[in-house]
Amino acid sequence: MKSTIPIRMIAALLMVAAPALTAQATRPVEVRLDSIFAAWNSDTSAGCVLGVAQNGNTVIERAWGSADLERGVALTPASILEAGSVSKQFTAAAVLLLARDGKLSLDDEIHRWLPELQDYGAPVTVRQLLHHTSGMRDWGSIAGIEGWPRNTRALDHTYVLAITRRLHELNFPPGSEYDYSNTNYNLLAMVVERASGKPFPTFTRERIFVPLGMTHSSWRDDATRLVKGRALSYSLLDGAWHSERAIESIYGNCCLLTTVGDLLKWSAAFDSTRLGGVGFREEQERQGVLTGGRRISYAAGLFVTDYRGEPVVMHDGATAGYRAFVARFPRARLAVAMLCNAGNVDPSDLGYTAAAQFLPPPAPTAPAATPVRRTLPQAAIADKAGLYRNRRSMIAQRFVVTNGKLMTESGTELVPQSPTVFAAATGGNRVLFDRRTDGHYDLSVVTPTADTVRADWVEESDTNRQALAGFFGSYSSDEANTTVEVRSDSTGRGGLIVHRDPDLHMVLRPVYRDAFRAPAGMFVFVRNAAGQVTEMRFTTGRVRSLRFVRR
Repeated sequence: MKSTIPIRMIAALLMVAAPALTAQATRPVEVRLDSIFAAWNSDTSAGCVLGVAQNGNTVIERAWGSADLERGVALTPASILEAGSVSKQFTAAAVLLLARDGKLSLDDEIHRWLPELQDYGAPVTVRQLLHHTSGMRDWGSIAGIEGWPRNTRALDHTYVLAITRRLHELNFPPGSEYDYSNTNYNLLAMVVERASGKPFPTFTRERIFVPLGMTHSSWRDDATRLVKGRALSYSLLDGAWHSERAIESIYGNCCLLTTVGDLLKWSAAFDSTRLGGVGFREEQERQGVLTGGRRISYAAGLFVTDYRGEPVVMHDGATAGYRAFVARFPRARLAVAMLCNAGNVDPSDLGYTAAAQFLPPPAPTAPAATPVRRTLPQAAIADKAGLYRNRRSMIAQRFVVTNGKLMTESGTELVPQSPTVFAAATGGNRVLFDRRTDGHYDLSVVTPTADTVRADWVEESDTNRQALAGFFGSYSSDEANTTVEVRSDSTGRGGLIVHRDPDLHMVLRPVYRDAFRAPAGMFVFVRNAAGQVTEMRFTTGRVRSLRFVRR
């Protein structure tokens, strides 16, 4: 039946109905977001601010929780918070702009710009700093070993450089591995200053913030500076909120003060040529490549990865009680920026959960393939049992044989593929055994991302009193500028104590020969040809094999 309603009337009805339909469509998303952020949606809680843009248009700017718990000030979309390591992408952009200006090259050896650093025996380049493949130890971790963890004293880049100048060794040969270290980006900020002849905050303001209209963004180059509209940061301890102010006057690795609105402007710039011109986005999103040819997920201040099958370019961050998450989903034309002042937020988990409300449902994924088992003689399985030390972390894992199967101590079976190749029953790792002349094995663990982690067989601990006494003494680290005492553990549990006045009293538990584990990391003692202990090496997080010489 032919309609008798005039076309103009239909158009008018649609125009009237459109706002109602739009409001109805967005309402469920807002309800879901309220549920996601419900734990922080209170005037007695620190909280979060979220900004979302679709197709270049801002569709959500919401805030939950308080900006100042003492004064009862609520967070708003205009609140200024710190972006933590999200800040690194701005530092990387500054370096890339200078490279386009011809002021520096990404392949410059860092001593061109920072001649005061030590000679590491191999060149370290600006590009390797950008990709965290330089091997540089994390200065904040070194400061913690010295007795001053991050944010326990006011400091600036003079202090950061002083620590870095003391470092004689790298965590690994430059370019051979990826290992995240804040030192890389503090040094890059210094390179920007020396190559441009301007303070880093000035350069980034003139070349990035002003051109992009990021009018609420600045750096914490002076921790005492008043910033109108800044939200304070908090940590939740034993159910109560405590103030956690950032007191370091540093930048490059962290410490961008900004709003979600400014971060959405930054994300929008990647969909144009407004920043850096043609090809700039592709350059910043170009992933690093190790000397062995493996491509890593880290680009220039950005992770290039995927989430539920959607390509994503992202970074998260944490400084003091601030948490941050920024992500662009190019295929979905979606940008998400989240800033929080609540230290109990997991930024990636919460940020991705919020982003998922605007993404299409994930495609079904095929179940993980089960490794095909090859039957081996029992002796070819039994001789792989033992204690194996990860050469990066120095932590050991025991392989055992249970009911004829080779198992990790956490309960994962290693399924034989050949006499020397085993596959983890879950997780996708492959273990390659290499027989030594003494009959034991060293091994390589190859991950699904083609990373190769080497481990070697180690002897069991000797915990008799005489053996432990051989470790007692004073040990000093020039790099960490500290001296510690290794003593007997008076509890009689077969361990050692690392002591330093006034407040360090760390219990070490034996793991394998000459190696002990503490909550802070691994201590491995080194012997000379005569079997005497001459030094101690400490590995923790972003610092590997830090040398302590026995005095």
